[in-house]
Amino acid sequence: MSTSARVGRAGRPGGGRRPGHSGTRAQILTAALELFAAKGYAGATLRGIAEQAAVDPALIHHFFDNKGGLFQHAVSSRIDVSTLFDSLTDRATAGPTNRGAWIARTFLSHWENASTRPALVAVFRTALADEPIAKEFGDRIETALAACLGRIAPEKTRRAPEFPSLVSAHLTGLVMLRYVCPMEPLASLDFEELMTLLARAIDVLFDEPRA
Repeated sequence: MSTSARVGRAGRPGGGRRPGHSGTRAQILTAALELFAAKGYAGATLRGIAEQAAVDPALIHHFFDNKGGLFQHAVSSRIDVSTLFDSLTDRATAGPTNRGAWIARTFLSHWENASTRPALVAVFRTALADEPIAKEFGDRIETALAACLGRIAPEKTRRAPEFPSLVSAHLTGLVMLRYVCPMEPLASLDFEELMTLLARAIDVLFDEPRA
């Protein structure tokens, strides 16, 4: 067998690049999430992602077509943002009490999870730069929360159309200051203590205003 044939089977000479198999695709997705989470959509370059994944940049175009396609696949590989509140709806059928605690723990559990957190951070950090690529994911999160609140508190949602947005504002503000742009004391606050404080704040939103 010729030397050139042996080199062709072994891989690319000189660069040490990984071949384009399923493992390489996963490596690209992981590297992309790390950089999108750290730098946002605009700050993360395809060349930088390729270097992080130790692959030829051409492989990114082969698997994902372009940067937008890579972002979509990277986020979706870790989490389906449309189902963030699904487990909450199941538990909420038990009754109307502790709804704030259910919402807080259901949503924040995804942020505390080391597997799903990078995808969420990538979406929120990208949204900070007003990148249209993040809007679809943001809209799906808002829709999922609104649908869940509509099932948990239909009367409240019907009487106060702004109610889902107020709940969302509490959740979004907290994750921004704890996970996306960490600020003390929220960044290092004990998770259970955080849950208690956030649950109280959300529970207040469920209360009917006094006449």
